Amino acid sequence: ELEQAIISNIQQFLLELGKGFAFVERQQRIRFDDEDFYIDLVFYNFKLKCFLLVDLKLGKLKHQDLGQMDR
Repeated sequence: ELEQAIISNIQQFLLELGKGFAFVERQQRIRFDDEDFYIDLVFYNFKLKCFLLVDLKLGKLKHQDLGQMDR
């Protein structure tokens, strides 16, 4: 599937950067306001001490997509 191939390539790219990135999980479920959301890739950066969340969208960007990222 195209989506899984893209996610795999992004995951490999970030791990090859070698700048403190650690892979945490794929398709991480989070619950917000009684709704379930799935984050395609979750990384942690030890140098910056923060998470990097990758949410892949196929097709045109919609207003609801931006709202989901802004939460």
